[in-house]
Amino acid sequence: MKLCNASLALALLAVPAVLLTGCATDAASTAAATAPGTALTGRVFGGQQPVSGAAISLYAVGTTGLGSAPTSLLTFPVNTNASGAFSITADYTCPSATTQVYIVARGGNPGLTAGMTNPALVMMAPLGDCGNLSPSTFITINEVTTAASAWALAQFAPATASGAAFGATATNATGIRNAFLVANNLVNVATGLAVGASLPTAATLESAKLYTLADVLAVCINSNGGSACNPLFSAATQGFTPTNTLDAALNIVRNPGLNVAAVYNANNAQGPFQPTLTTVPNDWTMSITYTGGGLYAPTALGIDSTGSIWAANYFGGVASKLSASGIPASANGFADSNLYESYGLAIDTADNAWITVEETSGSVNSGDGSITKFSSTGTLLSGSGYTAGGIYYPYAIAADSNGQMWVADFGRSSATLLANDGTSASGTAGYTPTGLSFPTSVALDGSHNAFFGVQGSSVKVTPAGVGTIYTCCKSPAGVALDPAADVWIADYSASAIVELNPTGALTQTLTATGGIQYPESVTTDAGGRVWDTNYRGNTISGFTPSGASATPLSPSTGFGVDAKLSQPFGLAIDSAGNLWVSNFAVNTLTQFVGLATPTKTPRLGLPAKP
Repeated sequence: MKLCNASLALALLAVPAVLLTGCATDAASTAAATAPGTALTGRVFGGQQPVSGAAISLYAVGTTGLGSAPTSLLTFPVNTNASGAFSITADYTCPSATTQVYIVARGGNPGLTAGMTNPALVMMAPLGDCGNLSPSTFITINEVTTAASAWALAQFAPATASGAAFGATATNATGIRNAFLVANNLVNVATGLAVGASLPTAATLESAKLYTLADVLAVCINSNGGSACNPLFSAATQGFTPTNTLDAALNIVRNPGLNVAAVYNANNAQGPFQPTLTTVPNDWTMSITYTGGGLYAPTALGIDSTGSIWAANYFGGVASKLSASGIPASANGFADSNLYESYGLAIDTADNAWITVEETSGSVNSGDGSITKFSSTGTLLSGSGYTAGGIYYPYAIAADSNGQMWVADFGRSSATLLANDGTSASGTAGYTPTGLSFPTSVALDGSHNAFFGVQGSSVKVTPAGVGTIYTCCKSPAGVALDPAADVWIADYSASAIVELNPTGALTQTLTATGGIQYPESVTTDAGGRVWDTNYRGNTISGFTPSGASATPLSPSTGFGVDAKLSQPFGLAIDSAGNLWVSNFAVNTLTQFVGLATPTKTPRLGLPAKP
């Protein structure tokens, strides 16, 4: 097998200058009309060896649920020639211009004796918007495009043998479209190498880890599909034993904390893609870290209906917004002279961003804080700041499905309920039920009740201001509810994650598992999984609840060691299944690609499927 590094490969590849990036913008189009297909060309390579006789399929993603059956678009069979090349004529129709499409290669001869094939060979490449395909589109299908697709699209595949099926519900076209955007940030589909041409210039991804997994796949791909594949399939056995390389990749990235060394060691020689990792990674998560947009000690995060992510900044006097693919909406952020010491952020039903200002200048609320509100385009809507309802050193904020906003007022040990125009729905002084002592976090259930993290407990407050104390914890820093309305609390100084049932009874306390270390924030996804940021541990942890005993998804070290998280503070999950984390110490946001269950955004009450 010919060996080469990424830069040499780029020099050797003869490909068109126009690169397929998946889509032109991040906003999902509403166009539903079909669009004509176009001629396409490409090649299939196993490592650096052409794969001849591979069967090529072009698919539109399924639309009836996660992992639903895709639509095959080709009318006539297409196979690769002796040099691995293939051509597709314009004899297909795009269901719509924004339908997400992908291409799959199955079987073929990756340089074996004439007449032999590899039945375990299944590779793919993520194409994106069908309407963006053109005769100048050149496609490489190899191990790197396959690994990148697996990370970005795993949450849209079946949990069992995939059959190369990827799909979403009809109501989550935005989520799967954004997943294809991220896939094209990971890989350049024209060259089959990292990184994608659409990746923002200042962003960084774990390209060595991407190449390492590609090399692991190459051992099986460049074989007859027999014993050479056994180490990969054994290491990737989670729930079922895969029989092809795509299913193996999907199993690995869906279970990134399991069999980490076994996957790494399935690469038995120097592989075709370099540079690679020189030691076993902490886990098989894939991260992209973004900067820009005015990020300055970012804290809380929120995601709007398009998948764009907002960040509150402790310093800098601005709020930051990045697109679903990490492009800043404003180079320097959206300014408000009040913004200072901002710990809380929430996105409302209209995609407006609400941010807490713990302290203001003396001319606003006597310096005792306010709430800033921006429109989805960054226009300041709150004037000199919302201060009604007893706003006093506001620390956290949550958006309700009825358009109201709950605020945790740390300084007054109170709760403020605001209407969408910033007026108070909780009187002039807010709600002060017994036990609401110095609240630092707030989350909502499906009945408009707010749950606050306070010193020594959690307090449930109804829209009428009636409070109920749930004694549970030492010093809650974050609070979240799962789809079953169980309450999860990040107990910072106890280095614990605490679960309460909907009546407030203690269900379990997690310590010294999954990497928990001084958890700052906690959230849940639509699949009921629980995630937290470990502020001092520089990691995140994940858990799958199982009755009264949660199962760690993350290793004992937590996830994110390879991503080099630095004082991770806030976190949020988007409808593509990406988990976003703010790095307070280094002014960046880290995106863990496809790690969580896709969850409807913005977050309004209990987590829901998009």
